[in-house]
Amino acid sequence: MKKSVLYSALLSCAVLSACGGGSGGSGSGSSSGGTGTPSQTAPGGIYLGYYAEDPKTNPEDPTLGAFVLNLPSSNTSFSGAMFFTYVGCQSENVGIVSGNKTDAGIAGNWSGSLDGVVNTGSYTGSWQAASQSYSGTFTNAGGKQFRDLRPCIQYYIAPNGSFEMFAAEKLIPDTFQISITGRTLSWSNVNGSSVALVYVMNPQIVQTSGNPVVWQTIVPASGSVTIPQTVNLKAGSDYLVGVALTSDSLQRLAFGSKRFTAQ
Repeated sequence: MKKSVLYSALLSCAVLSACGGGSGGSGSGSSSGGTGTPSQTAPGGIYLGYYAEDPKTNPEDPTLGAFVLNLPSSNTSFSGAMFFTYVGCQSENVGIVSGNKTDAGIAGNWSGSLDGVVNTGSYTGSWQAASQSYSGTFTNAGGKQFRDLRPCIQYYIAPNGSFEMFAAEKLIPDTFQISITGRTLSWSNVNGSSVALVYVMNPQIVQTSGNPVVWQTIVPASGSVTIPQTVNLKAGSDYLVGVALTSDSLQRLAFGSKRFTAQ
C-alpha cells in the first residue's frame, strides 16, 4: 500500500501518522526564517503543530505528521518529538528532537528509527509574531528514500520539509473549533480544506522525555474521527488533541489544539 492511496486505506487502519520529512508544503504562515523578533526572547511552553513533506521533492506521496516541542522561556536547550508512524502494522517510528533557543530562533537535530532504518536530520525556525507561531524547515540527512514493507505499506521518506507550531489550545483562525465527546473528535469545516491530520499527545511526557504522541491519523478534512479502543488513554488523565487542516497541496488552512480528560 502506498501513501498516495492511504485515504481509502485509513478506514481500516488502527493507527496512522506521518512518515517522512518534507518542506515547502506547510501553512500560510510557515517559513524557514520568517520575520521573527531577533531583539526579544520568544515565548516558551508546550508548542504543538505539524510537519509537512515537500510536494516538490516528494511528489509521489507528500504527507503530514505531528511535531511537538517543549520550549523554554529563556535562551537554553529544549527537547521534543516528531512522529513518523503510518499504520498499525509498522513499528513505532519516533524522531527524538533536541535543540537550542536563541532569542526568536530555534535550531537543532532529530534522530530516530523509521521502520528499522536510522534516520537523522536538522531543523531551523523562528518565532512569527504575526501568527504567534514558530515555523521553519527541516531536512533528512539520508535524503529521499523508498521503503517497501508489503504487505503492510510502501512509502517514500522525503528529503526535506517545513513545520509550524502553536501554543497549546491556540486556534488558527480563532473561529476554528474542536469538539471532544468520549473518544470521538470533530472540528469545524474550513473552506478549501481536504486533508486533516489528527493526533493525541500526553503533555506530561513532552515535559520530561520520550514520545508524547500516543496516536495520530490522517482523514478527509470534513467529518470526525474516533480514537480506536486499542489506543490506551488512562482514565482521569489529561491529553491534548491537535488538528491540522490543509489543502490538497498541504497548505495549512487551520490548526488548533484542545485539552481533554480521558474517560
